[in-house]
Amino acid sequence: MGSAVRSDGVNGLPEQGVGAIMGERRRLINLAYRLLGSSADAEDVVRETYARWYAMPRREREAIGSPGGWLTTVASRICLNVLGSDRVRREWAGAGPVAAADPADVITLDESVGMVSLVVLESMAPAERVAFVLHDVFQYPFAEVAAVVGRSSAACRQLAFSARHRIRVAQEAATPVEFLPVRG
Repeated sequence: MGSAVRSDGVNGLPEQGVGAIMGERRRLINLAYRLLGSSADAEDVVRETYARWYAMPRREREAIGSPGGWLTTVASRICLNVLGSDRVRREWAGAGPVAAADPADVITLDESVGMVSLVVLESMAPAERVAFVLHDVFQYPFAEVAAVVGRSSAACRQLAFSARHRIRVAQEAATPVEFLPVRG
């Protein structure tokens, strides 16, 4: 007799498959939050990403070698679309970055991105922001970043370099002179 595969009741997928896919949720929310700066928008992006995953026929999902990579790519592209939308451009052109209404939203932001960095991230072009966050925060190789952004690896390397430079300049400007190291 063959081994029985337990079904989770969702599209007849084995429990491990759904667990692995849903296990990506927190990482996807962190990615979308870092790119968009809004927990509500991040949740919307993740919902849309999962909707696209489950809208695919089962055969297509099973053919994907790295479901986590696929989900990250789709979420990043949705974020790019949101960042490029007129609504977001109008919001940023108006009052500038808006602080999160719920302090818990700020706590979820990893310590690796400080408030100065967040403000600078909001001023970056969408492709620059995605290249920086995927490579420098999530450690994606530039070849994978290029596939998400739709540019060459060299162009993504330059986008990330430019983003790092902007953040470094902003952090130096925000650091009081008495705390700057003496170069000599």
